Amino acid sequence: MGKIVLALSEEDLMELQAILLDRDERGALQFLQTRIAAKIPKKGTNLCDSSRLNPYLLKPKAENK
Repeated sequence: MGKIVLALSEEDLMELQAILLDRDERGALQFLQTRIAAKIPKKGTNLCDSSRLNPYLLKPKAENK
């Protein structure tokens, strides 16, 4: 899997800071499941995902002589 960038809201950051300060293991798992995992795009669904083929960049078979 490649690298991704996730944007966290101010509310997400405050909750993450509270989890870290409290060393809340159950809260950390819940945060990962609800806030982080939900933002990870599935392969081939992102608009600029290179795992999909762009039909505009493919040459028609007639031009491949």
